[in-house]
Amino acid sequence: MTSTIPALPGFMQYQQQFCAHVRDPRHVRKPAQVRAERMQVYTEIVFNNFYSSVSACFPVAQLALGARLWRRLVRSFFIHHRCSSPLFRKIPEEFLQYLSQIQQHDPALRLPAYLPHLAHYEWVEMALAVADVSVAPDSVETAGDLLEGQPVLAPALALLSYDYPVQRISRQFKPKAVEPVQLLVFRDPQDVVRFVELNPVTARLLALLQTGTVNGRQALLQIASELGQSDTEMVVGFGTQILEDLRQQGALLGISRAA
Repeated sequence: MTSTIPALPGFMQYQQQFCAHVRDPRHVRKPAQVRAERMQVYTEIVFNNFYSSVSACFPVAQLALGARLWRRLVRSFFIHHRCSSPLFRKIPEEFLQYLSQIQQHDPALRLPAYLPHLAHYEWVEMALAVADVSVAPDSVETAGDLLEGQPVLAPALALLSYDYPVQRISRQFKPKAVEPVQLLVFRDPQDVVRFVELNPVTARLLALLQTGTVNGRQALLQIASELGQSDTEMVVGFGTQILEDLRQQGALLGISRAA
């Protein structure tokens, strides 16, 4: 017994060909029943809207690559990638995913090694700016003792590690070699997204505080142990200043009243 899959209805075939041509007008024929000039209007409007949306999310990447290469990259993304969500706000995440697998789809497109790192950095800024997270004001003692209390971090915060100094990339500066960097990105109480380059000790301190299981002193004593530093009071003194600086910058809101 055999069965055949019925052909798609004519209107569905038309829709598929129409969309395929809009996506890749250079390689896919337009539907015969649409005039060329009208089809060109559709393809230009759709791509230009898409291009504007992507470019607005990654302004530094656009400047670093230059107009021609950036447009070619967005066109490649438009042609080859199949988004998992119809929401426009998800496009930046889909773009990051495409960058991670671009060699599978467009190996002829030569991109700098730093680009995925830079794009992720720019995406984090946008994600934290709109993150719907907050801390109840009455749960934080803003002037509390950061050593003895449990520090409360800004709710929209990320610790990041990159192989390139993404925070310095611009039209003029494009790193040629690996130069690892650790960054703190957070939204302060005034809803401004801020970036701080971290040394290894500060990065480790923040990572420990993120667990929400230690107070400031405990975190610093653990760091002293990990460093093999016998003069723990020196580490605590140094760390106290770091904690206060983070509070002044808005990365630490204070200490938990429940602690």
